Amino acid sequence: MASNRELEAGLKAMLEDYHLLGGGRKKLSQLVAGHLAWFDAAGRRGMGWGDLIRALTAAGITGRGGKPLSIGTLSSTVWRKRSEAAEVADHRGGRDPPRPGSSRQKSQSERKHAPAEQFRGKKRTVVSQETDQGKVGRSASLPPKRSDTGGSVQTNKDVLAFMERARAVRRRSE
Repeated sequence: MASNRELEAGLKAMLEDYHLLGGGRKKLSQLVAGHLAWFDAAGRRGMGWGDLIRALTAAGITGRGGKPLSIGTLSSTVWRKRSEAAEVADHRGGRDPPRPGSSRQKSQSERKHAPAEQFRGKKRTVVSQETDQGKVGRSASLPPKRSDTGGSVQTNKDVLAFMERARAVRRRSE
């Protein structure tokens, strides 16, 4: 288990990494990725998100305008970086060899415009809604995969049917 001195030393190292030359600040995601072991050690020591934020703020690691980081921002960033680190560890363990080009992160526009193939055949659940009859959950399936026999005419009909079902679900939820 990490001692207080080890945690303080890690916090100092994090602060040095946080402030860039010329008065800039490092992105929180890059800071967390570089010091993920510190967050793990602090968690094992029993520090919660509020404790972590108080320690970071006292050290000088703050959000915009000098305000303390929010719990949601910090926890989601740490969780995301832990997931990425676990994924890298899985690749190194020999389960799946890394794909060429997968080492770089996708930009926001690439994630927004992901190919539709990754969503085909999966179901999407719309948030359930309270009504007079009780709680109702609705789901709509995504358009089916394009079949070789039906061609684009069948696919267009499937897409139109899907759009009609989605419109009906939206109207019911209003």
